[in-house]
Amino acid sequence: MAPPVTDTLAREDFRGWPAYVLRRGPLVLRVVPAVGGRLMGIEFAGHELCFIHPELEGKTFNGEAQDWPRLCGEWSFPLWGGGKTWVAPESDWPDQAPHRDLDSGAWEVLAQHDSGGLCGIALQSRVCSTTGLQITRKLMLEPQGSQWSIEHTLSNQGPNPVRCGIWDVLMLQRPARVSIALAADAEKGGPLVTARPGNKSVDQLLEAGQLQLTPLTAVLSCDRAEEFKCGFESHDGRVSVDFQAMPVRYERHSSVTGTQAYAHGKAVEIFNAPGLAYFEVETHSPLQTLLPGQSMRYCIHESVTEII
Repeated sequence: MAPPVTDTLAREDFRGWPAYVLRRGPLVLRVVPAVGGRLMGIEFAGHELCFIHPELEGKTFNGEAQDWPRLCGEWSFPLWGGGKTWVAPESDWPDQAPHRDLDSGAWEVLAQHDSGGLCGIALQSRVCSTTGLQITRKLMLEPQGSQWSIEHTLSNQGPNPVRCGIWDVLMLQRPARVSIALAADAEKGGPLVTARPGNKSVDQLLEAGQLQLTPLTAVLSCDRAEEFKCGFESHDGRVSVDFQAMPVRYERHSSVTGTQAYAHGKAVEIFNAPGLAYFEVETHSPLQTLLPGQSMRYCIHESVTEII
């Protein structure tokens, strides 16, 4: 009989950053508090799934304005990599960039769990100087298999109401095929798949073979450096990713309510980058107006398995 798999939580260096590392069998999750509390690495059986910007490895933002352009490069914000929590909608971002205190600032480690059958970590951002919002992320290994959950809490610590949603964004390595379970019985009506204006339309993606649709599933090919972004009327936020360069499948799911409004219209979005070799799996909570002192919670469940 094989020995039981033991969960561990340790502190290690990861590509130049101090990291908290959760291990269970072939699964290794690496959390970097110094850069937006990110889940910076998802390793399975020696394969790294996350895109991590090679030019930003080990770097942090020191809060100095003159340091910002060096980190941003050609973009309006640093593309650190890994998984993070953004605040939606994008149209409310200051200077067309994620809230700097939340996305690039150092986060505090609130708790570590490595006993009693629990293995995980809870982190909290500083209070955003623009919105008064504060984010807490609690990452926990789930009871069985290579599975984990991330519970996001968004709190309004400021003096004004804020209309917003929680937006989980994970940067993964290209090339890959992404499958999204569609909500065929969507209550709101309208198209099941939409495309961001200014990029390829749904019809163009279909014609190019980059998007395939059945009544229950959408499949996107993220295999080249071409920018597009699609939103999906999703069934339970279910997304599955098969990587072309490694025998690994990544999956996630979350609660989706068809009658509620989402910041970008859809609960699930997929973004394919035009230059760097990554794409994003993006999941939204419903929009909510947070009064001062109020908070909202949203949880996603993730897993990785080997494709045989």
